[in-house]
Amino acid sequence: MKLGEVAARLGLELEGDPTLELRGLAGLADAGPDELSFVSGARYRDAFEQSRAGAVIAPVGFDAGPRPCLRSREPYFDFARTFPLFQRGPEVEPGVHATALLGTGSALGEAVSVGAYSVIGAGCRIGARTRIHARVVLYPGVTLGADCEVHAGAVLHSGVSAGDRVVIYSNAVVGSTGFGFAIRADGTRVRVPHPSGVQIGDDVEIGANSTVDASHPGHARHGREHSATWIGSGVRIDDQVHVAHGCRVEAGATLCAHVGLAGNTHVGRNVLFLGKASSGGHIHVGDGSVIGGDTPVVKDLEPGTQILSALPGIERRQWGRIYAWIKRLPELARRVRALEDSQRDT
Repeated sequence: MKLGEVAARLGLELEGDPTLELRGLAGLADAGPDELSFVSGARYRDAFEQSRAGAVIAPVGFDAGPRPCLRSREPYFDFARTFPLFQRGPEVEPGVHATALLGTGSALGEAVSVGAYSVIGAGCRIGARTRIHARVVLYPGVTLGADCEVHAGAVLHSGVSAGDRVVIYSNAVVGSTGFGFAIRADGTRVRVPHPSGVQIGDDVEIGANSTVDASHPGHARHGREHSATWIGSGVRIDDQVHVAHGCRVEAGATLCAHVGLAGNTHVGRNVLFLGKASSGGHIHVGDGSVIGGDTPVVKDLEPGTQILSALPGIERRQWGRIYAWIKRLPELARRVRALEDSQRDT
């Protein structure tokens, strides 16, 4: 592509030769004269000076010298927007593969594609231009909006409905029964049915091997018609994340790898759970909060709260010495109080 065409597609101001021909993308260290790169600020000045990149996406006010550049307030974000321009994936032809199975009453919109050995249950509704890859299973009654993509091996159970432009990656499971039990008088546990399903907004991503469990009528409806587990618009769920029954994850939230949300957790708008963070059940995490990696949330959090794990990794022998002192803390506390009492008496 010519640099001027890239500028027009991204809607960015161009400084330099619009006829410069670009053949690919790369970071500053690897880019050649026919590749586009990006620089996000002054701290990368040395890398910029040493780079052979033919053109860059650079912040407003960054001195690019004679090198052609596209001016951006968010260089990395705009660089990411160029990926589809240079690295188009293989085209998927609309249509239903001969080995796929379509249940009675299922309805497919315009230009839908269904891959090999996929199963579309009875009464499913699939919006226009949605792509179902190989070996996907949609249980009866699943609804998908337009321009969605469901990757190989994903399973969507009955009661799942998703908006437009939703992406579900390989081997994710959405709408499986929640892990909820009632305890009888004799102490035995009886599984509680979870018929309320999962509702997903627009522009959501659910990562590979992640699970989002269905809800039941005992969970809060949060003003909605049903008590479904709710994933709001723009939510990003990484690989190997577990969202339990009855959770509500509001718009714009991000759940990184290995996050686990216990039942009926309410995650506010634009909340960030970093890797291996978790929540106890029936907890509200306020809008804009940040939960550090490996950090448990054990109580409600006000909007904008930031919490980090109190136990970073500690070498084994050092931890043994620390633990030995922990066992002596009650005795030490008594001695400190006795010293304080004696000082007051004198």
